[in-house]
Amino acid sequence: NRQLTQTRARTMWTAAPAVRVVGRRPPAKVVTFLVMGVIGYMVNAVFGVMYTSGNESSTEGLLYPIESETRELKSLDGVWNFVRSDSNNPSQGLREKWYNDDLARVRQTIQMPVPSSYNDVTEDAALRDHVGTVWYDRKFFVPRSWGDSGDRVLVRFGSVHYDTIVWINGVQIVKHEFGHLPFEAEVTKVLKYGQENRITVLCDNVLLQVTVPQGKVDNQAIDNGVEMVQSYTFDFFNYAGIHRSVMLYTVPKVYIKDVAIRTGYDESEGSGSVDYQITASANETDNLQVTVKLYDRNGTLVSKDLAQGQLQGTASIPDVHLWWPYLMHPEPGYLYTMEITLATIAPVGDANPTVLDIYRMKVGIRTLEWNATSFLINGKPIYFRGFGRHEDSDIRGKGLDLALLTKDFNLLKWVGANAYRTSHYPYSEESMQFADEHGIMIIDECPSVDTDNYSQILLQKHKSSIEQLIHRDRNHPSVVMWSIANEPRTGRLDADAYFAAVAAYTKKLDPTRPITAAIAVNVNDDRAVSKRRI
Repeated sequence: NRQLTQTRARTMWTAAPAVRVVGRRPPAKVVTFLVMGVIGYMVNAVFGVMYTSGNESSTEGLLYPIESETRELKSLDGVWNFVRSDSNNPSQGLREKWYNDDLARVRQTIQMPVPSSYNDVTEDAALRDHVGTVWYDRKFFVPRSWGDSGDRVLVRFGSVHYDTIVWINGVQIVKHEFGHLPFEAEVTKVLKYGQENRITVLCDNVLLQVTVPQGKVDNQAIDNGVEMVQSYTFDFFNYAGIHRSVMLYTVPKVYIKDVAIRTGYDESEGSGSVDYQITASANETDNLQVTVKLYDRNGTLVSKDLAQGQLQGTASIPDVHLWWPYLMHPEPGYLYTMEITLATIAPVGDANPTVLDIYRMKVGIRTLEWNATSFLINGKPIYFRGFGRHEDSDIRGKGLDLALLTKDFNLLKWVGANAYRTSHYPYSEESMQFADEHGIMIIDECPSVDTDNYSQILLQKHKSSIEQLIHRDRNHPSVVMWSIANEPRTGRLDADAYFAAVAAYTKKLDPTRPITAAIAVNVNDDRAVSKRRI
């Protein structure tokens, strides 16, 4: 672990105090939320828009990529070429359009594994503590058959921290803000099939007062100009880079774009249900149908449902196996396989509809209830035993490591834990899948840490990060609560309106789970939780 106060090289960070950042004096007057919004806008205009400034990737789609009868995958994980921008010239690569050629032609590159954080891979202290932009690129081939099939091709990133722009063959395809969350873009028309292609990624780790989480950047004089100095109040290292897998995958022209489910349990009959809503890529669905099948652990078909037009319905399971947390049942983490087949409605007299797409996912059947004294799963009260974790490790930083993930879950069960909080950001999708399978309950936290200096811009980004998190993880049975902040400065007068908005938005997106926050101010000073905003 890194020490809690660090001034090495060009990065400075300090541990978060219990109530307020040391050195900041409380305002003499209450600053209104509107004025804070103006200030936030000014800060963002000065710093943030230099690189990416906002998202082009939406929360539509983003199903976890799989192979099926209608889908193919190609991993772009491996060793990429890497360039660190000069600290005093972070926008040079954009001005000089490095994305139009191989990085090796404009700068001396080094090798960088993907996925991983770049900070600890070398012995270079300047790279470890770098503030600003870095660049990645690599070459890849796309099968000629992909171009002949008429299918769409998408590129998907599991996570890049923090701001990102992606180009393929010199064409910008997507921007994304926020680490720890996935984004994707269709690239069908920019690829060269059966030929060599180049993907280029700009990654910017700068944190500002209008990013989630927040930080601060100052300019510091050096021999040949100025450089950026990053500071933040949270007590973990701001690892950066392409942290999770990069995938190319195909889907049919009309495909299953999104799936949302809610599960139920009828104790009197011992039956379970899966309410589903399927979103297709087509604008009109009147001529489409979905067939939903559920298979148990042994591969036996236990439920089948057909929906036409609206693509929504309910699949019922008699004698259901419920999803239970670890140590609460002899078979914890019981999952069914949900097979979704999208097809055109067969003409009258034709019994065989034309299959368009097939997607499979794991589902767990369970119910959640809570009151002032108890939290209940499947009608049974449960006690949470677990931890707040961190998703980092030696060398690879916050890079996805399946061996380490497997070991962590074995250790969780070894100590008798049944839950953990994803402190203080969304963990990988693979960790959510592991939690489903092992029966480990998750308090799923958005990346808002030590939130202070509230503004309208920050509020919109905070809400966006929660929306992306809920969209990604809403179908996981292991996710039983949402955490909307870690140790925010809720003693501030403007925290009341801010967290009222955040809490209301979260409840609107998902009323089926409780919301939480880790609070570190005296209960008598708190202006969010004490007013039941959280």
